Amino acid sequence: MRRRIRLTGRKQLARSSVAVKIAELPGKRLLTLSLAEPQAYRHFPPDARIAVRLHENKLVEIVDFGTIGSPKAVTEIQNQAFAAPSCQLRIAAAGKENQGLLLASTDTWTLRADNNQQDTATKGILLFQPAAIQPRAWKLDIRENEYPIVYIDERIPDPRTWARTDPVFLNSALPAILFQVFDDILDQTAPNDIDWMSDWIRWADVLMPGKEASDRRKIAGEKGLDRGRHRLLL
Repeated sequence: MRRRIRLTGRKQLARSSVAVKIAELPGKRLLTLSLAEPQAYRHFPPDARIAVRLHENKLVEIVDFGTIGSPKAVTEIQNQAFAAPSCQLRIAAAGKENQGLLLASTDTWTLRADNNQQDTATKGILLFQPAAIQPRAWKLDIRENEYPIVYIDERIPDPRTWARTDPVFLNSALPAILFQVFDDILDQTAPNDIDWMSDWIRWADVLMPGKEASDRRKIAGEKGLDRGRHRLLL
């Protein structure tokens, strides 16, 4: 039976207080966890449960990492379909009276299988991941609190290189992708309050300085990757 976590009175933990990575092994995927700032956890009961919540599209998995007093370093991920899931650390009470009470959590961030998920400046603001989407070659997913992701048909080897070099994708698909992303950004009342949208707006300021926000959607689609490529692509 799946136990529900109650979200009352939780403490906000800094994203820097934990390091989570995906490790790929033949036939399995492992999630590794390290409490990077141990002092941030010293006030929790030793039996408090540590868990990492993974969420992507409609897929959700809660990965257990033991307790504060005896944390696990590695746990196998059961769902193999995750490409770049959102990730959140959660600390929950284990006592009988408060069982399931969420004591603390971090903000969510995007977890990438290349283990370099923390550096968005070098890793890019548009993600590319292989996925089983045939007969389509690519599919755009604009997510609420995470960077947009383009799924590339898993039959295409090395999707990042393909996205950078395929002339049909660069000249036809990519401008449409940029247009759709900016269309979503401009539909928001306060896009600068959303982290990933704020990064896209800053990238647009470099790509087209001095342009009004309403012009960027069209110009980004026309220019594609003429400037700032290292910021846009993985």
